Amino acid sequence: MPANPFHIRFMRFVVMRAALVLGFALAFGGCSAKDDAVASLEILQNERLLVIAPHPDDETLGAGGLVQVVLARRGSVRVVTVTAGDGYVEAVEMATGKLHPRPAEFIAYGEERVQELRAAVHILSQGRARVEDLGFPDGGLSALLNEYWSRAHPERSATTGESKVYLPRAPDWGAAYDGAELKRLLVKIIRETNPTVVAIPDPLDRHPDHSATGLFSILALDEWARETGRLEQKEAHSADTRLPRLLAYLVHWPHWPPGWEAGSAAPLYPHAAPLELPPDLPERGYRRVMLPLTLAEVDRKAAALRKHATQQVVMGAFLASFERRTEPFSELSSHDLETVDSSVEQGIARALARAAKSRESAAPP
Repeated sequence: MPANPFHIRFMRFVVMRAALVLGFALAFGGCSAKDDAVASLEILQNERLLVIAPHPDDETLGAGGLVQVVLARRGSVRVVTVTAGDGYVEAVEMATGKLHPRPAEFIAYGEERVQELRAAVHILSQGRARVEDLGFPDGGLSALLNEYWSRAHPERSATTGESKVYLPRAPDWGAAYDGAELKRLLVKIIRETNPTVVAIPDPLDRHPDHSATGLFSILALDEWARETGRLEQKEAHSADTRLPRLLAYLVHWPHWPPGWEAGSAAPLYPHAAPLELPPDLPERGYRRVMLPLTLAEVDRKAAALRKHATQQVVMGAFLASFERRTEPFSELSSHDLETVDSSVEQGIARALARAAKSRESAAPP
């Protein structure tokens, strides 16, 4: 996001509101990236790609090239965004000309962003990808991890006023805004897709919705892997019995991608440098990989980003800074999946215990 007041508040807010994300950063972010050579990401024939994104536009920013490459190799693609992006206060104020937009105007903004999502993915996939938005609360995903885990105590969106999924085409329409429900839905999607490659936000992304989406995705993947026996299989002989490749993409990091803060809305590709992960992003032992893109794939990614018209108005230069000749990822292993899942589950248990204790102390004698 651009360096506006809303973005600054979000950056200060990240991890402070989500104690689980803070614990993850402290546990796994103790070392900086090394200068090791970055491997080229190999995409095989007939891959099944699942892209999980927090907001409309993140699917294209983080994995727009990956979507194209998988389809070019006769694979299949499913794109899922967790929120409709209806919580961007400054953008809705700008769009409506009102200092305090009504909940209905935030809802209308979210519905517009979902239409932009469908148009962007249509360009990336030439109509061949499945795309859906889950409709959970924008700006509230980290709270679902440690404050609103139960259907009996759902979260209420600060912008739309809703406490359940309102998007009519959402796969879980009417579901309560609670963490257990979001995890359950993600597990269901993973079961249906049976992916060989999964792209998720990096849990250390500086935007709280991104980091929370990454953690929710890992929780869901770990549950699915356990129920299908994939974690127990050290060696698998087919794509149907091994863990999918888990690729974490980054969108929000200080002064990254390099150069966008100067305000240029048009990278000078093909001469622009490849996009690399920031050198100060903690390594965590993950393997760094980079997907090369052709100029035609970069052009198509740029055309898809232009379909996110509401975001072009408020952060056009930032979006354009991802129109580069590579897409970088951190690749997690099965060990990483288990370790992160265990850390998050422990944090959830502690949060639920605190909530129960709080309810007990507030109950009348």
